[in-house]
Amino acid sequence: MALRRKKVLVLSSSAMLGALAIAIDYAMKFYGAKKLISTPWMMAFPELAYLKFDLDGIPLFCAMAFFGLPAGALASVMLGLGIIIRAPSLSGLVGGSMKALAEFSTLLGSYLGLRLGSRASKRAWAWASPGLLTRAAIMCVANVLVVPWVCQMPLEALLVLLPPIALFNVLQGAITIYLGLSVAKAVLARASHILPEDAPLMAWFGK
Repeated sequence: MALRRKKVLVLSSSAMLGALAIAIDYAMKFYGAKKLISTPWMMAFPELAYLKFDLDGIPLFCAMAFFGLPAGALASVMLGLGIIIRAPSLSGLVGGSMKALAEFSTLLGSYLGLRLGSRASKRAWAWASPGLLTRAAIMCVANVLVVPWVCQMPLEALLVLLPPIALFNVLQGAITIYLGLSVAKAVLARASHILPEDAPLMAWFGK
């Protein structure tokens, strides 16, 4: 019975954090916050203006930190579906799928890094950083596979854009990882009693 209650808790909490990520995405989209914070990027790389910064990944990182990688995966899928529903078209399907992949690849790298550095709380920021590399690498490959087909862009032109695409994903990954880790640490410091005893975050910080 206890195991069943735990599974229900993890599932419901992951869904809640995924829903929070969707709410953040919708709010930033409709109030123009994404465009505002992405203005310097769009000015520097107008050909990549479709890439915009956001805070969607923070609840996803918390889902992973509180309940494990599968919870982060579930919340990432929920965010992707939320984006697809918001824009029910080919571009929406691709955008939602790519966003879910980008955020999950960030969580994957950070999770593996933090597991390797478990209990090295003073270096948690560094151990979480592999998420930047996994996101940049996976999204560069995904862009090569998807963008020429969807946007009818010559592969040669896309290859020229891969360095700034990688840069964007490193910057967006940093928002997800470092702000997400800050929020997760704040919850651990002030409300650790609400977290499962086997929360990954507990192991990372030696609790």
